[in-house]
Order: sequence, then C-alpha cells, then structure tokens
Amino acid sequence: MLLKCQEWSDGGLWGYVVLVSAFMIQVITFGTTQSIGVYNVEFLDYFESSAAAISLVGSINVGILFGTGPIAGLLMNHLSHRQVALIGASISSIGLTCMPFTPNVVYMYVFYEVLTGLGYSLLFVPSHVLCGIYFKRHRSLATGIVKSGDGVGSTVFPYIVYMLIETFAWKGSFFIIAGLNLQNFLFAALLRPSAKHIESETNQETSLHKVEVFVAENEYLEMKNRKIEGIDRNTHFENKHLMHMGSLHDITPDSSQGDTHLPETAIENVKDKNDILTAKDVVGKNILIRIKDQLRKVFTFAFSIFFINNIFWNMGYSTVILFSPEFNANAGLEKEDATIVFMLIGGGTCVGCILGGLLGNRRCCNRIAVYVVANVATGSLTILFPLTFLHTFWALLILSLLWGLMFGVILGLLMGLGDGYGYLMLANGIGCSIAPPLAGWLLDITGELVPGFLLAGLITILGGLLIVLIPLQHRLCPVKDNTARNPAEG
Repeated sequence: MLLKCQEWSDGGLWGYVVLVSAFMIQVITFGTTQSIGVYNVEFLDYFESSAAAISLVGSINVGILFGTGPIAGLLMNHLSHRQVALIGASISSIGLTCMPFTPNVVYMYVFYEVLTGLGYSLLFVPSHVLCGIYFKRHRSLATGIVKSGDGVGSTVFPYIVYMLIETFAWKGSFFIIAGLNLQNFLFAALLRPSAKHIESETNQETSLHKVEVFVAENEYLEMKNRKIEGIDRNTHFENKHLMHMGSLHDITPDSSQGDTHLPETAIENVKDKNDILTAKDVVGKNILIRIKDQLRKVFTFAFSIFFINNIFWNMGYSTVILFSPEFNANAGLEKEDATIVFMLIGGGTCVGCILGGLLGNRRCCNRIAVYVVANVATGSLTILFPLTFLHTFWALLILSLLWGLMFGVILGLLMGLGDGYGYLMLANGIGCSIAPPLAGWLLDITGELVPGFLLAGLITILGGLLIVLIPLQHRLCPVKDNTARNPAEG
C-alpha cells in the first residue's frame, strides 16, 4: 500500500502563542537553573560546606531536569501537555518557596534538586514537544527560537539574582524567584494542543482498527520506490519510527483510495533503513518486547556514539555554568563584573541557538561537520579560561560570549529530533550530574578551579571527535549498519 505524506499546516495563529509561551518557560526555568552558580558563592560562606557538596545542589538539579524527561513523556501519554506543565509549575514553585527555610545543604538537595528539577522537567518537555507538533516545515527554526529562551534566561537572571542577593540576601532572593516562577502557571495554561493533534488522539482506536482490517496479519505495509525529502529508495517503515511523540494514530489508511497516509512529521523520524511494519507489530506486540525492540532500533551504532557525545559535552557545559561566577571572582574580577561576564555566556547561547536552528533548516549545510566543529570549539574555549593572561574583564567577557555562541549552535542543531530526544535528555542528565561534583572535588584537593575547567574542555573535545566515527563507520560498513542515522542531521 502506498504511504502518502499528509500535509499539516505550519504553526497557525495559536502556534505562535505556544511558541511565545514555550520561549518564556525556557527563560524562567533555565534562567533560574543556570543562576545557581551565583548562589554557590553564598552557599559556601553560609553553610561552610565543601565545594563538592555545594556543587551537587546545581548539578543534580540539572541532571534531574534532563534525566526525568522520560517521566514527563510517560505523563504526556495520559495527560495533556497543558496539564503536565501545570503540574510542573506547581512542584517547582513548592521547591523554590521552601529553599529559604533549609537548615543545611541536605534539605537543598530535596527542595532544589528533586522538587525544582522535576518540576522544571515537567515544564520544559511538554512545552518543547508541543512547539514541535505545531510547526512542521520550520520545526528546527521554531524550536531553535524556543531554545534561545535558555540563553535569554541565562543572560538576564544571573544579574537579577546578584542584585536580589545584594538587596535581600540569598534567602530573601529565593522568595522573589519563587514569585517569578509562578508566571509559569500562565504560560503553561496557554499550551493548548493543536486541533489536528486532538483529532488524531480521538481517532486513535479507530485508526488501529482500520489498520487491522486493511492489513492481513502477516502482510507488510511497504512504501513504493519514490523520493521523499532526499530519500530515494525502496523504503519500509516500522511503527516505532512512524510515531510522532509516540502516537500510533499517525498511521491512518484512506479507505476511499486504498492508500495509507503518513504524516510528513513521521518521515522526519524514520531512520535510514529498510524497516517492515506488520499488523502484528501495530496491535499485538507485548509491551516489554516493544520496549526492547525500541531500544534496539534507537541505540544503533550512530545513536550510541551520539548518546556518549551528549554525556561528554554536558559534562563540560555543566562545569562552566556552575563554576563560572566563582572562577571569574577568583580571576580577580569584582563580584558584579564576574556576574556580567557570566551573563554573556547566556547572550552568546541565545544567538547560537537561533544560528544553529537556521543551519539545521538548510539542506546544503553539512550539519554533522558543523556539530563537530561546535563541540571542538566549545571545548577549546573552555581550556582557554584558565590562561592567566586572559584574566581581565574584557578578555573573559569576549571568551564567555564566544563560548556561549558555540554552545548555542550545539543546542540549535539538536532541535527537531523525534524518538531519540528523550534518550538524549537522559544523556544530558547523566553528564550534568557527573562533572560538577568531580570539579568540586578537584577544587577541594587542589584549591583551584583550573583542573576542573581543563578536564571539562578535554572531555568536550573528545565528545566532538567521537562523532567523526559515524561517517567513518558509514564509509567502512555501509551495508552492515545502514540503519544508523546521526540525529544531528535532523
């Protein structure tokens, strides 16, 4: 049966409302999360704990934010995007409000790491996913704009937090940050699912029934040899990769024409491989078998390399974000100047996200090459931070801006992924949880942040160079693993 692309309107009026709402959620959530480095200096003095113990406050928060992405995805299978985001706004607000009452660092682990981190995950994932549902043709650009909210928040919030601490002390500042976080209730309430998404949810059971009727148990749904978005071959599809955010209802047969329609979004998530779809796959697989099969399909050689790469560059990213304010202060800058330099990382990230999104939309761009260059450049710039002749206000400001720009390109190129994005969030969480405590431990031993920054830079460069193995493996073994598809290629 012929599988046709079903055109979905791009965005629409409410799509732009969702775009702005998702952008603002990113500003607040990541602005708050990435400002924790400003608080670390205060925590060290107030609690008199080790640098490793204090670094856990921010690192595990980010780790839970990314690592609990699958939990958010599971909730979205049973609740609407809006409901999940509202739950996240509630949990994160409770966690932030409790922060000023913490008697020691252990309580911070519960309130900031667990509650706030989980709440922010439940805010971030549905807003990001819903934006991808609304925008099809310009998904990379739309999600790149949304992700630039990360950079805007990272630019604005550190200075806001610094001024609040100077005026109200760190405990008073958390009450105000918790009040700002309440705005997420408004933005979460605007995350209305698209009409077509609601319609497809309503017709899910009917669609599955039609597939069962139109296809005999052992009959294969095949796609005839035709060219779709640069894919010119005899291609078969498996249901795992036809799912846009896990929805089997994207496969809907047309009884009047005898054709089975495949949404354009589904094709974007299909791996470059010969897959087969049977009716038994659609309606009869045991859940555990399907999970195992999904993991086997997703974790190809290419995706496994990409997963490790994400762990590595997140180790570098989290070290720089959490320790930059303290590093800048140790480099001889005044506390206010150190905060301003840290803000420029967010400004560069904002521009880099949009740039990466634009590059991700251009077919002529070799995205895997750009991705490798961005990784290596980010790692190299991280290694430059410890050089003493660069420890001036303007040198560190320019260095921070360039670092944020390269890091933003990495984020922009990651946008628009389908099935694998949840797994990459898990990789992000792992990387962000490992590196800061390690850098804090090195700080406690050596008394300097230089070893932590050098390690962060080297691990980021290594992660970028690992990506080169993907095209190399394609060239050496084109038949054995032609299933592998680099997510950076969109």
